Amino acid sequence: MPDAISPVLPVGAIREVLERILASADFDASERNRRFLRYVVEEAIAGRADRIKGYSVAMAVFDRDESFDPQIDPIVRIEAGRLRRSLDHYYLTAGQDDAIRVVIPKGGYVPTFTAREAVGPVPALSPSPPATDPLGEVRTPAAIPPEARSPPKQTSRLLRRLPLYGLLVLVAMIVLAGLWRAGALPWPDQQAETIRRQGPAVVVAALEERDAEAARLHLGPGLTREIIAALSRYKNLFVFGTDTSLGLGPGNSADALARQLSADYVLSGSIGTTPERIRLLVSLVDGKTGRHLWSQSYESPIVPARIVDTEVEIARRVVDSVAQPYGAIYADKIAGLTGEAPEQFSSYECVLLFHAYWRQARAAFHPPVQDCLERTILTDPDYADAWAALALVLADQIRFNVPTDPSARDPLERGLELAQRAVALAPDAPLGYQAQHLVLWLRHDVEQSLAAARAGLERSPNNAELLADLGGRLCLRGRFDEGLPLLAESFARNPGQPTIYRLGFFLAHYMAGRFEDALTEALKIDQPESRFTHLAHAIAYAQLGRKGQATAALDQLLKLNPDYGDRVVADLQARNVAPDIVRAIVDGLRKAGLDVPQAGL
Repeated sequence: MPDAISPVLPVGAIREVLERILASADFDASERNRRFLRYVVEEAIAGRADRIKGYSVAMAVFDRDESFDPQIDPIVRIEAGRLRRSLDHYYLTAGQDDAIRVVIPKGGYVPTFTAREAVGPVPALSPSPPATDPLGEVRTPAAIPPEARSPPKQTSRLLRRLPLYGLLVLVAMIVLAGLWRAGALPWPDQQAETIRRQGPAVVVAALEERDAEAARLHLGPGLTREIIAALSRYKNLFVFGTDTSLGLGPGNSADALARQLSADYVLSGSIGTTPERIRLLVSLVDGKTGRHLWSQSYESPIVPARIVDTEVEIARRVVDSVAQPYGAIYADKIAGLTGEAPEQFSSYECVLLFHAYWRQARAAFHPPVQDCLERTILTDPDYADAWAALALVLADQIRFNVPTDPSARDPLERGLELAQRAVALAPDAPLGYQAQHLVLWLRHDVEQSLAAARAGLERSPNNAELLADLGGRLCLRGRFDEGLPLLAESFARNPGQPTIYRLGFFLAHYMAGRFEDALTEALKIDQPESRFTHLAHAIAYAQLGRKGQATAALDQLLKLNPDYGDRVVADLQARNVAPDIVRAIVDGLRKAGLDVPQAGL
């Protein structure tokens, strides 16, 4: 007789997956949320899905009594949100290849069970459902063919050989243990140090709850988990897991945590409430020296039914400030590279060097950055960000007319291959998509370029650089209604990003005839090595009739590019600037005193 739950997802397989989740270090749920998951799964596979309500969960899992009122006490809604986040984290890490996925859809607490290769979820079922064939036709148990009821011969042979395989595994374990004792293989802690080589190790200290309301809402553990989950998406960081942080408990000093875990950085803080708001104070400390590197406070309204969403948003803001390129960790690490020879840099340090170059885009930095990255992809071939960074550096050979070896491959052709390799290595990392976006843009494949940026934002919707790149290039096309909101969001998320991105705001004001506002934006751009900084100054001053300042800005432009008047149109067209914007820029340059030929307009 077929299984009572499903011929595709038997009860035993679901229970096996449940135990795997609960045993995994990457399932960062609290002990009671582990009970929560076990309760709803067991009730569902027992055919009692209709009984899984907030009231029953509160009594069975959270020790509430018959007087429980979900309108007054939101505990089940809050913890269900946290449980969903823990499951999401598990399936992004250890559970990526699980054959069955357990999901608790929003709006209820009844789990669904999805086979990894299945089209859609299989809901929790009542006993004895009909079976279906691959085309979706309902089949009764009697209609299931014999070959579907018993394992194939190959499987039977495999089952008979399991004892032999078990013996081989045991022998392998003994051999590996001997190698470890002999020093031929690294012990696990040595392997951890090897893993960390690409980036600094960060531990998040368990956040302290400053008052009873924060403790009642479990804000400390909840927000600690969310910050760790958000940090873990940055593959350049080695982030200690939730069990480590919460297991040590709140109140540990930053230097004690750093010594105990050999952490490079410790993120710690406290959280409290007022009748209407949540307030988090958080700081970053250098784990080696104890130096205080950064601190910030964050506030948000208290809405009990949306506590989890609030925690996610606060965690995102904290992590954006700390971990994004040009954030607190980047600033500290890049300062530490001063005076060191790039030949001695680690893989991670080479990528840091790239970000320093990318911020200023100075041609003199180009050769050492490229050499460092070329070495990195040879010595660390699985480091996706190094492939993406090298693709972006090659693209700059075209953007900034960097002299190249005539016998070398086309930089954009190779750059596209490098960017595609980066995406293949790390499909959820944003830098590969950023590289694809730029290389395709310079190849004049505008729509595919924009599609690459959007694909990256689908996976990393908060990435400030992708937001800025896509927003800025939409503005170059004159699509200000699409581009300006993305640019505004990028600066809100990362105020310290390169100021050249403000060209999008400049162009929007300039094209609308708001020349004072355009000048204000132009003066915020602090990249004197870029010709577009001086171009923006020159045309804004010229349109305002400030001839002397326009001439001075034009002189700076011509110092960098003496023949720019002859090639300005081709330069802008090579960057896919919309024709009407090209004409408006040329008009401003002519008013500033630059002789620009009519050809090409």
